[in-house]
Amino acid sequence: MLAKIKNTYLQMGYNLPLLIAFFLPFGINYAIFILIWSICFFAFDNVKAGMQRMLSNKWTYVLLVFFLIHALGYFFSVNKAGALNAIEIKLSFLAFPILIGASNYNDLQIKKIVISFVSGCVMASTINIFRAFYLYYFQDFNAFFYTEFSYFMHPSYFAMYLIFAQLIILLFYPKWLSHLSNLNIKIGFMSLIFLVAIFLCSSKMGLITAFLLLPLTFGIILYNKGCKKTIAGLLLALMIGIAIAYKLFPKPFERIKQAFKVTSSSETIDKTDAESTAVRILIWQESIKLIENNLLFGTTAGDANDKLVEAYEREGLAGALRKKLNAHNQFLQTFIGTGIMGFVLLLFMTLGSLIYGFIKKNYLLSLFSILTIFNFLVESMLQAQAGFIFFAFFFCILTQYNFHKLSKTS
Repeated sequence: MLAKIKNTYLQMGYNLPLLIAFFLPFGINYAIFILIWSICFFAFDNVKAGMQRMLSNKWTYVLLVFFLIHALGYFFSVNKAGALNAIEIKLSFLAFPILIGASNYNDLQIKKIVISFVSGCVMASTINIFRAFYLYYFQDFNAFFYTEFSYFMHPSYFAMYLIFAQLIILLFYPKWLSHLSNLNIKIGFMSLIFLVAIFLCSSKMGLITAFLLLPLTFGIILYNKGCKKTIAGLLLALMIGIAIAYKLFPKPFERIKQAFKVTSSSETIDKTDAESTAVRILIWQESIKLIENNLLFGTTAGDANDKLVEAYEREGLAGALRKKLNAHNQFLQTFIGTGIMGFVLLLFMTLGSLIYGFIKKNYLLSLFSILTIFNFLVESMLQAQAGFIFFAFFFCILTQYNFHKLSKTS
C-alpha cells in the first residue's frame, strides 16, 4: 500500500503545487496543500538528494535567513502574539524554498503548474465579471468597481495576479501551446478578460503597472518580429481605448488623478484624512522616524504594528489610528520590524532578482520583480496571505526554473 502511494506521489506529486497555483486567485487557505505536500515529501521522496538540490540554489539561503530573522524576533518581542503571527505569515519563506527547491520537475510539469495559475485567474475573473452583472441587474447594486468587484481578495492583489498571468500569456503561450487550434483567438479572449478585470479592480498601482508592463512587453515581442507598423496601430488603438474607457468608466481614472493630486500638493495633509494616498504619505513619514530610531535591529516584526499605532496616536493621525494601518510599504514595514539586515534581504529578493533575471536572460523573473517592487512600494504585501503566498511561491519557481529555456514541446 505504501509503495503504491509513494509511486503515485513520485509520478503525480507536481499536482500539489499545481493546485496551489490554480487556487491562488481565489484566496483560499493553502495550509492543507502545504501540509500534505510536506508530509509526502519527507515520507516518500529522496530527501537527501532533494536537500542537496535545494541548497545548490543560492536564493534559498536568502529566503531561509529572511524567515529566521522573523523567527528569532519572537524572543525579543513584547507582543508575543504578534510575533507568532509574523512567524506564521513568513512560513512560506521556509516551506516553499524546501519543497520547490528540492523538487526536480520536468519541463512539462512546470508548464502545467504555470498554466494552472493562468487558468485559475481566468476562472476567478470570469466569476467576478458575471457576479457584477448579476448584482447590477437583479439586485440593483453596482459591483463593477474596486472592492465591490474583486470578491475573492483585495483588488490590489488580484490586479497584480492578473498582470502576471497576462505576462505569462504574452511571453509563453504562443510557444508552449502552439499545437492548439485557434490559439490566437483563445489568447485574445483571455487577454480581454484580464484587461477588463484589471480595469474594474481600479487599483491605482494595478492600473499603473498594467499600463507600464503589458504594452511594453507586447511591443518588444512585436518589435522582435519586425511588426513596427502593428506597434504604431496598437498604440493608437490603446490611446483611443483609454479615452473611451475614461468616458464610460471614469472612477478608476479619478482614483489615479486623486493620488497624483495628493502627492504633488504642497499643502499640509489633513491628519484625519481617510483617503488612501494621503494616509500613506503620513504613515510613511512616521515609518521613517521609527526606522531612524531602530536602524540596526528594528522593533521586531511582532512589535512593528504596535509601534506604528503608538506613533499614530502620538501624532494625531486619526485616520490611520482608526484602522490601525500597517506601513503600507513592504520595504518600510520590513525595515521597521527587522532592521537593516531584513531590509537588505528584501532588496536582494526584489531589486537583486531584477538584475539577476536580466543577467541570466530570465526575463519573466525580471518582470515579476518589477511588478512586486511597484506593489511593495504602496502595500505591505508580505503581511497578507494573498501577498506572501504569491511572492514566495513564484519567486522560488522563477529562481529555479527559467521558463524561457523550457523546451517548446515536452
